[in-house]
Amino acid sequence: MSKLKFVLCFALIVVIISVQASAMGITPGRTTLKYEPGAEQTVGFKIINSEKEDFQAVILVQGELNESIALSEVSFDMTSGEAEHSVSYTFKAPPSLKPGSRSAEIVVIKLPKKSGSGATFVGAAVGVATQLHVLVPYPGKYADMDLNIAGPDGNGQVTFLIPVVSRGDLDLVDVRATVDIYTSLNEKIDSVSTGRVSIASGQRNELVGVWDSKNFTSGAYKAVVTVLYDEQAAKMEKVFEIGSRTLELQQVEVNEFSLGDIAKFELLVENKWNQPITGAFAQMQIFNNDKQVMADFKSANYDIPALSKALMVAFWDTKGVKEGTYDSSVFLRYGEHSGQKDLQLKVSTNEINVIGLGYVISQDKKSGSSGSSSALVTVLVIVIALLVLVNLAWFLVLRKKLKK
Repeated sequence: MSKLKFVLCFALIVVIISVQASAMGITPGRTTLKYEPGAEQTVGFKIINSEKEDFQAVILVQGELNESIALSEVSFDMTSGEAEHSVSYTFKAPPSLKPGSRSAEIVVIKLPKKSGSGATFVGAAVGVATQLHVLVPYPGKYADMDLNIAGPDGNGQVTFLIPVVSRGDLDLVDVRATVDIYTSLNEKIDSVSTGRVSIASGQRNELVGVWDSKNFTSGAYKAVVTVLYDEQAAKMEKVFEIGSRTLELQQVEVNEFSLGDIAKFELLVENKWNQPITGAFAQMQIFNNDKQVMADFKSANYDIPALSKALMVAFWDTKGVKEGTYDSSVFLRYGEHSGQKDLQLKVSTNEINVIGLGYVISQDKKSGSSGSSSALVTVLVIVIALLVLVNLAWFLVLRKKLKK
């Protein structure tokens, strides 16, 4: 009966085990061995008493290699004065294993404290684990690959780093790679090649390719890597980004404005990303002379196609607003991203001039432009009149000379 209680209690501990425990550590976290049929190898590890506690612990083995592992001990006690405890296990390689990485996990479980009666445990058990990986070679030639992408750097260079491991029992004589680059629409736009290397069985080497992205738009791209080795091939792909997911404020207009009414702001924005940006909106804040927010309003949400422009509309109720120049901030918000542009609004009776985008936009198309138009007409009339007078005077002088 007591044995049954222990089994049930142990099962409960395994169910509530925590993967990470601040009170206990383990090192190393992983050990990798080469497969040698029938060979025995001993591996050591240490349990760290991080919080200097008194506790009991048990050790178990799980995973596909569990029957090939023998522990030096299956339980131990630690006192607050012990900083670490050393344990070892012996791995005896079976006569045959499936090619690839075969593994097991050695789990150390810190038992919760017992209750006063000593019959049951109180609290949750925590545990840490160290992994064993055994690399079993493939027959013949076999390449295991990965892909790491860095950049672009300040010169627009994207680096493709391709680690290759020879997992077969024969050496790889000629290893190289090509990297094909695709847009988000799966359109191939470029290709780069790496140099050539040779890799001995069980060894690792790296292939490097560099792509110049300066002439391509910001956005998401896909790299498809093909590693060619001695008339065989391995392939993988990964999505990467160049630039940033950017909405840019291009223009701000306020049309048909009258002070005291609702001003309609039209904000032209451009999606510089090669994929659609959804749920984007503009928020405007306008500040009084004390730098306090006197108005805060925003547009509706917009979905903006890739590499396209869109017009966002927001409204400001100017009731009670006086003529003058006001500081303003425009925020473009989309997902976890946002951009800010600081502007000035010069508010008069029938127009709002927007200053801060590299130009001034005057915005009453019906009446706001009449003053400048009439002034231009006046200048043109004066110029024409002067030309007529000059021509008339020249004609009279020429006529007198002909009579003489």
